[in-house]
Amino acid sequence: MNNLRSHRTSLGPGHRLASCAMQLAAIALLAACAPDAAVSRADDTGFNGFVRTLGAVCKPLLIGDRDVGEMLRLEGVGGNQDGYDYFLDISSKLYYNRISFAAYRENLTGFFGAGTANDASFACIQRNLPAQRPSSPY
Repeated sequence: MNNLRSHRTSLGPGHRLASCAMQLAAIALLAACAPDAAVSRADDTGFNGFVRTLGAVCKPLLIGDRDVGEMLRLEGVGGNQDGYDYFLDISSKLYYNRISFAAYRENLTGFFGAGTANDASFACIQRNLPAQRPSSPY
């Protein structure tokens, strides 16, 4: 019995060490891939510039019952945050030529609802959309 116990003890630390080594290798592999897999919006000056322009020149930027311009001004913080991340996500798809302007308008209207200011807001967004846009943030 003592022999079996000492055998387990001698395998335990080695087994744990191997397990830790494998976990560290997996973490290192994932960390090496992360910068290429996701670009921070803070580093994306083209898209960020587009969004900042919308917040500055499309006043009021109202879609449905939401003041999207105020969301942009507050950067999603506070009581007007519902829909901020969605607006950024769908706007990045438009900016990077992943969806058409018609699909963009349809998606945002579906999310925020119809409203009397929608036409003016979407016209302003379209006017400020750069003609030459990249197809990815890289």
